[in-house]
Amino acid sequence: MKQIFLITALLFSIGLANAQTTFSNETDVITFMKDKTFINSELGVELQYGYISEYNTYGITLKGIKSGSKLYYFNCDIKAYGSFANISGISVTDGSIFRFRLYKNKIIVGIGEEKQATFYLKQD
Repeated sequence: MKQIFLITALLFSIGLANAQTTFSNETDVITFMKDKTFINSELGVELQYGYISEYNTYGITLKGIKSGSKLYYFNCDIKAYGSFANISGISVTDGSIFRFRLYKNKIIVGIGEEKQATFYLKQD
């Protein structure tokens, strides 16, 4: 009886681990972000990481939902930490740095700062 309980617990924990998104390296993060858009309705902004054809490179794109204006961040640094990843890039226009933390279903901008903004995975 004790063995059945242990085997069941082990199988359950393996199933939970497989259901979670894990970010082991930069490639995992890039693959996960492909074709995904995260949105913050309060700010009216969409966030994506991927190929930017206008500049022939990969980077972060912030897009105003109503205005259509776009901000781009290149030379991105991607660090994977298992259950989350940190991504940062440098602004094309003014050299400022934009950072966010990626989770399976959301992105948090401003981790550890006074003001944070949460972007949720956009469902099409």
